Amino acid sequence: MQHYALDFATLVVGQVVEGIALAFRVERRHKKSGEPFLEFGLRDLERREVRAVKWDVVDGEEYSCPRLLYLTATVREYQGKRELHVTECAEHDGDITPYLPGPYRDDNRAVFYALADSIRDPGLAALVKRAVNTFPGFLMSPASARNHGAYREGLLEHSVNVARISDTAASLYNGAVDRDLLIAGALLHDIGKVGLHPVDAPDQVHPDARLLGHVVRGIRMVEQLLSTADDIDEERRAGLLHLIASHHGQPEWGAAVRPATIEAWILHYADQLDASVTGARDVLRAASPNEAWVWFPMRESRLRVPPTNGASDPDGQDEPDTALSYLDDSEDVPF
Repeated sequence: MQHYALDFATLVVGQVVEGIALAFRVERRHKKSGEPFLEFGLRDLERREVRAVKWDVVDGEEYSCPRLLYLTATVREYQGKRELHVTECAEHDGDITPYLPGPYRDDNRAVFYALADSIRDPGLAALVKRAVNTFPGFLMSPASARNHGAYREGLLEHSVNVARISDTAASLYNGAVDRDLLIAGALLHDIGKVGLHPVDAPDQVHPDARLLGHVVRGIRMVEQLLSTADDIDEERRAGLLHLIASHHGQPEWGAAVRPATIEAWILHYADQLDASVTGARDVLRAASPNEAWVWFPMRESRLRVPPTNGASDPDGQDEPDTALSYLDDSEDVPF
């Protein structure tokens, strides 16, 4: 029997639909009467997301996430949004990879290595590249559980974006900034997030995220890298650790210390800028076609969905920036 994937762009209120979708979230909740029901977060192949509910729950009925489900449901409207009221549901075997969001660019690895090669201090450049070999999950890990970059390569993409923003600032304030230190710190500032969130289920959290936090974890990982780097002077060792420790800006935001150098202030605001813009793009990418406004939980504000929502097109990869002076032929870059 041929099973078809659901397309959330074509949902019509009152329509009965049948097909496959990815459940990335399932919660068991209760009606006012005390009876249980299931609430799903579902995603289609175009990475559009809808809420679904199953009011009639069989004893012992539960689903692990992420998981493909074969559904029969009626399309309803609730608070101005379309949702599915599920009547039948069964687990479906198949590859979930096409349902998982990925990076906005396909050249993140090439740009990462090109930025590392642009660091003139050979010790710092080697340390940055050794970090990828020492902690190989860096290349694939999500950047967060949900706020921004909660997808495959999200951490790598965020690190590259922060380094590129920092590089622009270093050029603007030429003479006042140690560019080598800033770029190394930007590329490694979130290294403590490696392995904290599974690629196929970013909302699941490793215990280290709560017991240590990624800042303290990152300091320890960079200290491990520095322990075998005899060719980096003490000033830059201290400066690099300070960048990791202070990049969240304020202790109440997770920083171990407040920024105390120009490089640290640049990194803090570059990190904030990319997290905010990427977080907004992530929200827009998951927006349903009929939505004009969406809630942006990271900044507790509303976002207008553009009439032509390019951010929601998962196949609309950003074009590589050929103006980058440090980006050589990608075939010459180790992967």
